[in-house]
Parts: sequence; C-alpha cells; structure tokens
Amino acid sequence: MAEKTDEARLDGWRNLLSGANSGMDAGEYTHPVQEAALTRYTAEAIYRADGIGRRIVDLPADEMTREWVEVRGNRGDEVTQELRRINVRHQINKALRWAGLYGGAVAVLLIDDGSSDLESPLGGTIRSVDGIRVYDRHQTHWTQGDISTDPRNPYFGFPETMMITPQLGIPFRVHRDRMLIFDGLDIPDQIRINNQGWGDSRLQSVYRALSRYGEALSGTSGIIRDFVQPTLGMKGLSDMIASGQEEVVQKRLEILGLSRSILNVLLIDAEEESYEKKASSVSGIDKLLEELKHNVSAVSGIPQTKLFGRAPEGMNASGDSQTRDWYDQVAGEQERHVVPPVEYLVELIDRSMGGAPDNREVVCNPLWQPTEQEQATTADSVVKAVTLALDYGAMTPEAAARNIERFGLETGFENG
Repeated sequence: MAEKTDEARLDGWRNLLSGANSGMDAGEYTHPVQEAALTRYTAEAIYRADGIGRRIVDLPADEMTREWVEVRGNRGDEVTQELRRINVRHQINKALRWAGLYGGAVAVLLIDDGSSDLESPLGGTIRSVDGIRVYDRHQTHWTQGDISTDPRNPYFGFPETMMITPQLGIPFRVHRDRMLIFDGLDIPDQIRINNQGWGDSRLQSVYRALSRYGEALSGTSGIIRDFVQPTLGMKGLSDMIASGQEEVVQKRLEILGLSRSILNVLLIDAEEESYEKKASSVSGIDKLLEELKHNVSAVSGIPQTKLFGRAPEGMNASGDSQTRDWYDQVAGEQERHVVPPVEYLVELIDRSMGGAPDNREVVCNPLWQPTEQEQATTADSVVKAVTLALDYGAMTPEAAARNIERFGLETGFENG
C-alpha cells in the first residue's frame, strides 16, 4: 500500500480564477514603504503655510501647558513665583513646539553655581536659576567623543556635553546638567540613529494625509472657479478660423462681453448663434473632504473638534467623549514631557533656597475644567456626604473640616 505524501497546507483562501491571494492578485504587491525623513525646510514650510499642519504641532504643546502645574509642599508659592519669574511656562511651551516640529529641542538653563564654565557639571551650591534659552535640534550638535562611555554616569550612552549654535552669537558647549532635553515622537533605535539621535516630527507620519487633504481642497477650489462654464456656439466658426477671420470672431466676443457688462444681458444672433451655461457636478465632494478630514484627524491623534474647530454632529452630540479622550492622551504626554523638566527646575530652585522639603511634589492641573454649575453640584454633593458622615458619627468634626478644606483647595471654592 503506497504511503500518503504530506500536502502543504496554507491558511486563508485562494482563487486561481479570480487571482485572489495568488501571484495575479494586485494586492499581493502592496507593501508599506518607509517615508523619507522630513527636511527642516519642508517642516518649516508646512508650519508656516498650512494652518492645519501648524495646529498639529502647536495644539499638543498648548494643551500640555494650558493649565500648567502645581508645586505642592513647603515654600510651594515661592517656588511657583520663581518659575514665573524666569518664564518657565512659555519656554517649555516653546521647547515642546520645536520638538514637535523638528523632532527635538533643548533648553539651556542659566544657572549661577559659582562657575563660568558651562561645560562643567553643576557644582554643589546653586545660588539661583536666572533664565532659560530654547534651541531646536538643528542648533544642537555633538560628536562621538561627547557620548558618555562610563556605565556609572547617569548619561551613559548619551551625549554628556553638546554644542549649541545660536542664530546670533558664538557657538558654545554645555553640560547636560545645565540642559533640559525635549525629544520628538519616539521611534525605533535604528531609525533614531539615522535621525542623529532624535525622535520624529509630529508632521512626519501625517505628511501624506495632509498632502492629500491639501490637494483635495485645491481641486475643489478649481471646480468652484469653473462651476458654471458659459458656452457660445457660432455657425461656421471652423470655416471662419480656417479662412483667417480670427479678428471677426474676437471682435464678436468683445461685443458680447461688453453688452453683458453694461446691461447684464447677452445679445446674440438668434439664427446664427447659441449660448448656454453648463454647471459642473459637485456631488460627493463634501463626503470626500469629510473622509480626508477623518484621515488627518486619525493619523494626528487630534479630534476634529479641536483640529478643525468644527462642532460635533449628530443628535445629542456634545463632543465631551472625544474631548475627554483627547485630554487623557495629553495628560499622558504631560507626565513624560512636562513633569520631569519642571521637577528638575524645582529641584534646582529648592537647592538655591537651602534644600527641598520632604513633601515636595509637582502635579499637572486638570485639563478638564468644570463649569460653575458642575462645581456647584459637586460642592453640594460633598457637603451632603460630609454632613451625613457627621450625623452618623463616621467622621469627626476635625476630619470633616479637613475634607471641606481640601475640596476648597482643589476646586478653588471658598470654604470660610
């Protein structure tokens, strides 16, 4: 009895007649292609000339710094005042925008530690933090020799010093202790190496979608310009042109144009000429543009209500769900890109004041700000809950007062 041979079994379906999943299927030849990195000039052109592209860069930075942070603990107000004095909020917003546009940025800290050598690590004594200067990634350079090879160094594997090339002034070198690093969108290590160690621009992955949307808008503008096309029929036009009577034709067109501009009517020869207007079809253009908007919104991660400034559609649509999802996304970026640099600055300011207290904490203020009606409803619920706990003996008067005070601090309500 002959042995049965094993047959190769493939997952999925194949149809040799239609070509599905075979070498004749055109879909088999569709593969992802890695886009070339955007050049500095391309990114700047989009940022300046395309309003939607600019919003894709600016919105995340603006939202991350809109409600700013709260410095908690002893001397919190004094530290907050110092942050305000050196304009930290604006400078971090600027650094986040340039990191979003170019893929990275740095903020050089002007620290008085008794040393005039910016290449040296910070000394033990911090007298003051006097300011911040922001530079984009293209103004920042390093060599292989700047990368730390000491495993005990906190900057191991990264540049310990960098060369800063300002637009005006002399290039200078700075130690990482005196800088804040703002990276672009995270990318795989190999791509990062090709990108000179930096992340991606926010425009990189959205470039193709933006291009398609801009092309569609341009095409729509052309359709609108040619929406109504007048057509004039002249008997024997071809013969007139062939016999060299172009001037007669041109003169006739000038007379027609003049009569229309003066009387807003068009005078034609009823027997020899015909005149009609043909309108272009715009059916389906609105739906096409809407889908392209969805695409731009999806690849940028920004809801249309924020990116395009449009009101939510549909019955009982308020956009609250999209807004809350967006704020959750921004809050995650705040923890990665805003809190660490502010914590470092607060640490330096605390050192200049004699040392950080044990209860020091830096937290981002909520992005979702309730309305006065919502605040009033919440306050009423809190007061009722505390009163009920007091009536049942589940809470002491002191604890009730602390809870009411904490609620007032968190919401801004006066509880006096």
